Amino acid sequence: MPKTAITGSLVTVEFDKSADMPIYRQITEWMKTAILSGRLAAGTKLPSTRILADELGVSRNTVVQVFEMLTEEGLLSSRVGAGTFVSDIIQDQTIIEPDTPIEPASRAGGYPFRSLSRRGKSLVVSATGEFSERPTPFMPDLPDLREFPIRTWMRLLNETSGRLTGQILAESSNAGYEPLRRAIGQHLNASRGMHCNYQQVIVTTGSQQGLDLICRMLLDAGDPVWLEEPGYVGARSIIRANGGFVCPVPVDESGAKFDEAMQTHPVPRLIFTSSSRHYPLGGQLDQERREELVRIAARNGTWIVEDDYDNEFIYNGNSLRSIFAMDGEQRTIYMGTFSKTLLPSFRLGYIVVPLDLSEHFAKARAVVDRHASLIEQMVLSEFMLRGLFVSHIRRMRNLYQARRQQLTTGLEDIFGKDCYMSAPDSGTHVILPLIKGADDRAVASRALEKGLVLRPLSPYYMTEERRNGLLVGFSAFNEDEIRRGLGNLDLLRGEIVPKLGM
Repeated sequence: MPKTAITGSLVTVEFDKSADMPIYRQITEWMKTAILSGRLAAGTKLPSTRILADELGVSRNTVVQVFEMLTEEGLLSSRVGAGTFVSDIIQDQTIIEPDTPIEPASRAGGYPFRSLSRRGKSLVVSATGEFSERPTPFMPDLPDLREFPIRTWMRLLNETSGRLTGQILAESSNAGYEPLRRAIGQHLNASRGMHCNYQQVIVTTGSQQGLDLICRMLLDAGDPVWLEEPGYVGARSIIRANGGFVCPVPVDESGAKFDEAMQTHPVPRLIFTSSSRHYPLGGQLDQERREELVRIAARNGTWIVEDDYDNEFIYNGNSLRSIFAMDGEQRTIYMGTFSKTLLPSFRLGYIVVPLDLSEHFAKARAVVDRHASLIEQMVLSEFMLRGLFVSHIRRMRNLYQARRQQLTTGLEDIFGKDCYMSAPDSGTHVILPLIKGADDRAVASRALEKGLVLRPLSPYYMTEERRNGLLVGFSAFNEDEIRRGLGNLDLLRGEIVPKLGM
């Protein structure tokens, strides 16, 4: 097998052939500064004098002279048969380090227009970075990463990678890898009562990107958007960042109250709903309100975005048929993700659009970022077509149901019966409601000091009429971790006062 020659780093050098200073001196000074400042890090292999001379457009003797001068100063060292390297020296800290932020001109008295756009400011304000994404009890809404079938996945990866050819790369659709789109369509038709073909499936890099694409395609600045109250903060952020005017629609045990919204809000351009399991409260949108939602959309030319993120984890009984399946007027866009069923870092999701919009969405997908990682799409298609995806869901459903039971029993042992918010036996978190006047953000911060992640409920509300509570996750934690987490939670018994009997 032939060896690959390591020719050294690409080096950019600035010099002026018309200047009075000799070229070799200009190059020497530039490289000296680069080495002392750390732009050329210690141990960096430089290209040979011949290669560097060709790249700079100077004679080889000029580069040899530069290397000799820098070697004499101890900045370069040569190894016989290996090449020339940047020496391991103490860098001059008076020179700006490469990672040191440079003060913007606006602060230094320069131009005054250095600012984000309104959309940029909206994105920054809505971003949440309070907690680490590393699984820590009781962080909600994470799958158990240890239960991911990594060996099976790697076997499929080895099988599939041999089929990854230049032709497949060239012919891959902007809407996604066709076998995966077919597999997703088949899965939804069987499990969600839908009737869609693969052309309606657009593969995305997750539900966030899917919603962003929908908003770009269907919203104009100022368009009213109905969003459940409380509602998913990520959806609220994306809608606002795309210019949508968010109108909160109150939620009760039967889902969003669309009849009340018609009396108080402007006619919506788009309605966002988490139909199978409302986020974060956990209720399911009942059949009557699903039918009402479809009627509102048909009557007003409104688009429905159905976020069906948690339909796989309903433990007792089946979820209702999807809104997409019952919408005869085809005003519904369906969103799904693999982040909760497989891995959060997987970054694959999908949307299903009406057939007459599919070509438009595929073209827009190309403008946004072409397509998601092709090899992962190929492996996932095999994972689904061989029935492994459904088997994985069934196994995780049984596992999560047992963990939910352990958590809720433990919460009642600590805080009393009916301490957690009653919701269908589903999802990957429960809510511990707090008494009126409690500060759930402060309680969450206090719990973090004890090594517990309890996400506060109040930030999910837009209006002042909000409940205080804590989202307590269970899916990512095994029996021992839940037991230890409950022990730490017991230490906060005096600071957490649940509202019982909700």
